[in-house]
Amino acid sequence: MTAHSVLHVFSDACHGFEEAGSLTDEQISALRPAYTDDGAARLVDTDRSLLAALAVDGRAPYPVLAAATGWSESTVARRVHALRAAGLLGFDLDVSAAAFGHHAEVRVWASVPPTHLAETGAAVADHREAAFCAAATGPTNLLISAVCRDNRDLYRYLTECLGALPQIHQIQTAPVIRVVKRAGRRP
Repeated sequence: MTAHSVLHVFSDACHGFEEAGSLTDEQISALRPAYTDDGAARLVDTDRSLLAALAVDGRAPYPVLAAATGWSESTVARRVHALRAAGLLGFDLDVSAAAFGHHAEVRVWASVPPTHLAETGAAVADHREAAFCAAATGPTNLLISAVCRDNRDLYRYLTECLGALPQIHQIQTAPVIRVVKRAGRRP
């Protein structure tokens, strides 16, 4: 077993799903909740219990959050609203790639000379298949999470897209067989 650290994130977008049929900017805007920000919200120590409960389950209803914080449901609702309005609290949706017709998800570790790491990482971050791209410690210093439609599409990505980048000297790939839990903490 080895352990490495992420040093710099080039991209953590969901590029694999931005194709024909995706939502327009106007549609995305219409789906965003409208919050009024009075400019006074900031994180305080008493928010720790709320944030810890949301890290375990971002879908937790107000009664569960109230029990975790010792606050009333209305206080929890107001605090969540204030933190969201201030841009201090956000929620990410984790959807199975297979639901969008993407059945080949892999982790790719690439070796890039350090002097070319920034430009190569930025180039990979622009690939629609790259859902995540970061510089990391270790001999394979570029970490990529790629999402492709199928193995044929994955082969094309590895050979034509990553293979076209002259500074990538070697890659290692590992298929993602099953995702148990992504970001966040377990209860």
